[in-house]
Amino acid sequence: MENDKKARDKKEKEKAEYAEGLKKTITPFLFGILAGGICFLIFVYTPYLVSTDGGLKEDLDKGIIPENLINMFEREGSPLSENVTITKEGNDKWLLNDRENKKTYIIRKDAETLNIYPTPKSENWLLIAILLIMVQKFVYPLLHTSIEGAKDWFYISFMTIFCWFIFFTLLLMILL
Repeated sequence: MENDKKARDKKEKEKAEYAEGLKKTITPFLFGILAGGICFLIFVYTPYLVSTDGGLKEDLDKGIIPENLINMFEREGSPLSENVTITKEGNDKWLLNDRENKKTYIIRKDAETLNIYPTPKSENWLLIAILLIMVQKFVYPLLHTSIEGAKDWFYISFMTIFCWFIFFTLLLMILL
């Protein structure tokens, strides 16, 4: 009788540890996916800097920057330097690299227009992932899960950033 009670207590303890471990694994996974989704939405809804008609496509394919495109950048307050290169990235996508100003722009053909987007700052994406790691500090007590020490937080941080990176990258691959 005493052995049965000990065996039952041991099984209940193992189940509780399993459930807590599952919460510690699934929660950062979900927060990583949430961070990736937020970053993707910010990326997709970033307003374009300049929009022009699609007639410049032939010049861009040749690596030539048309004068009217240079003038558009100046009107928008982002003048291009003399040291600018264009790289064709796909059928309807080019990268405009301004080395002197240390800026890169994405030129993408959408319908019949060419839209020019500033390259997003990568540190902003990581800040979103770090913010969602910090939010988890308040989520775990609601899940009745104890987080003890640096080892647990290192694991949670790693899992969140890993899932954020994978999910955000997959979404970008679908878009681009």
